[in-house]
Amino acid sequence: MSIESDVFLRYRPDMKRCEAYGFRRMGDVWRYERTFLDGAFRAVLTVDAAGQVTDEVIDTMTDEPYLPLRLANPSGSYVYGVRHAYEELLHEVAEACFTRLPFALPQTNRLCERIKATWGDAPEFPWKQKAYRTSGVFRHGATRKWYAVILPVSWAKIVPDREGNIELLDLKVADAAACVAAHDGCYPAYHMNKRCWISVALDDTMTDDAIWPLLAESRAFAEKKG
Repeated sequence: MSIESDVFLRYRPDMKRCEAYGFRRMGDVWRYERTFLDGAFRAVLTVDAAGQVTDEVIDTMTDEPYLPLRLANPSGSYVYGVRHAYEELLHEVAEACFTRLPFALPQTNRLCERIKATWGDAPEFPWKQKAYRTSGVFRHGATRKWYAVILPVSWAKIVPDREGNIELLDLKVADAAACVAAHDGCYPAYHMNKRCWISVALDDTMTDDAIWPLLAESRAFAEKKG
C-alpha cells in the first residue's frame, strides 16, 4: 500500500472544500501543489473523478521524483524525516478537504448509510488495540445485542493464497451452510460460530440488495431477549 492510500483509505473528497483549500481542476482531475521541508520538496497531489488520490514528491534541487520515499524499508534519518513531514502534509489535507468514512470499502460504507437510515444504528468501535480498532459492530438499539460485525482482514484468512485485504460482514442466520452454498461472496464465518454465522465479502460480489435480507434476519435475532 502506498503512503497516499494508507492516509486516505477511509476518506472521501469534498470537492468544494478541496477547491477552497487550493485544489485546481485540470480536465478530469483536481490538483494541488505545495512545497515542504523549507522548500526542499514539492508534493503534487491529484484527486480523480472516482476520489482516488495519487501524489508525486519532487526533489526541488533536481526537479525529479524523490525515489527513496517509496522504499518499503527506507534507511537513514533524513529519509525518515522527509517521510514524516510528507505524511503530516497528507493528514492536514485529509482533515481539511475530505470527509472521514467509518470503513475503507465503498460497499461497506453504503450499507452503513442504509442501516443508519433504516434503523438508526451507527457502527461502534469497541476495541482499542491497533490491530482491531477499525473493526466495528452494530447493536440492536433495544437489546444492545450485536447483529453485524465488520472485520478488516487479509483475504488469505478466508481464501488461502489469495492476496490483498477485504472487509467482511459477519451476520447471524438460521442456516449458515445454506447461505454459503447459495451465494458467491459468502463464506463460513471468520472469528464467529460457523454453525449460525456467515462472513460476506464486501467487494460487491454480492449486491447490497442481496445482502440486505440477511442483515435484516441477523437484526431480527438480536431483537429477541434472552
